[in-house]
Amino acid sequence: MPARLPRRILRPRIAAALAALLSSSAALAQAPAPLPGDPAACAAPSGPIAAATCADPAARLADRRRALAYEALRHQLHPAQRPGLEADARAFHAFITEQCQPAGTPDPACIARAHATKRDDLRRWLQPPAAEEADRDPEAAEALNARLGLPTASPEARREAIAALQRGAALPPTGFLDARTAALPPPPSPANAAPPNTVWLPRFPPALNARYAVTRCNAPTASWTGNTLRIGNLPEPGETYEIFADAERFYLLTPAGPPRILEGLPDNSLRLSGAIPPALSRMGVKPGQLLRRCG
Repeated sequence: MPARLPRRILRPRIAAALAALLSSSAALAQAPAPLPGDPAACAAPSGPIAAATCADPAARLADRRRALAYEALRHQLHPAQRPGLEADARAFHAFITEQCQPAGTPDPACIARAHATKRDDLRRWLQPPAAEEADRDPEAAEALNARLGLPTASPEARREAIAALQRGAALPPTGFLDARTAALPPPPSPANAAPPNTVWLPRFPPALNARYAVTRCNAPTASWTGNTLRIGNLPEPGETYEIFADAERFYLLTPAGPPRILEGLPDNSLRLSGAIPPALSRMGVKPGQLLRRCG
């Protein structure tokens, strides 16, 4: 659950906006809805077939191997062809539900055979990079994802992360975890990690979109819009952030260096601490300085 919102420190407008963003971020952090072709979600099986699949080791393994082949083929296909593959996955689920549930009782052996046959059907369409990924043992595939720090909530984000690793190693950016990519060392830890007990926010709340006086309100002012610092309504180069928040502060993370920290005060001003953006530093802003809201 998000931390309780500030009682004293955050000014009301920022507090209300932060409450809404914390709530939406908590929803974003929940497990995504399963996609067609996904393996059974054994943490919370969705029905008798899924429960039987998860309870039987052979059926569970066959399901996971089929899902690896499905995802590799999904990425190999042109986006215009993927809806056809999704329709095939839904038809396959309907087939198992109809054929592997005699007298209403799921048959794990039937489920395992069906997944194995479907996996072979999917596998025959795979080209070498995709096939190398699909042929990996499911446990080894999960361990490899973790070792390389790959995101798993979104297939597209995972493929983009793999391609970034490949580009960094001068490999073809296929987005497939082939043998050469699997042998790469894990990427270095990011220079900035999210502060503890914070939540990620997709954007600044509207209250921070206001103009704040760096010197005076009729001179260039600072505002925080989207996920970027603006000075005089122009985005400041190098000041695009990953935004995290607790009940009292916003932590703005750049690719390197310590975070910038914003704290709202009851008089509608902002206190800046942590690392001061170079552009504001050149304008005389020091850690702990207050910026008054204009208008």
